[in-house]
Amino acid sequence: MTTYLTSGCAVVVVAHQRQVEVRVAGDLDADAEPALSDAVAGIAARSPEAVFVDLAEVAFAGATLANFLARLIDVLPQAMSVTVCRPGPMHRWVLEVTGVAQHLMISAVPAAPMSAREDSRALR
Repeated sequence: MTTYLTSGCAVVVVAHQRQVEVRVAGDLDADAEPALSDAVAGIAARSPEAVFVDLAEVAFAGATLANFLARLIDVLPQAMSVTVCRPGPMHRWVLEVTGVAQHLMISAVPAAPMSAREDSRALR
């Protein structure tokens, strides 16, 4: 687990085999850029097959959110997926208005990489 911090924003990156979970909290404004850029570089270095970005704890998001996700999509090979988990109405609006939503999968459930989902099915 790696944590990237700036004033008002925390980005936690957790690797699960070939998948990465990103938990973002706080305000995604210009002050968050350094943490988000570092997180993108760290994720790209892992070459994951899928990335899950959980926005449940994001209080404010503007164009910085769209830029972060666009950079993340850009550094991953096209076959890899980026799923945004638990976006609020403001997050969805930002993603739709900027056109980034068309390049993402959006989920109303918490981030859960495949191995965790498979483990939970095995317990049933």
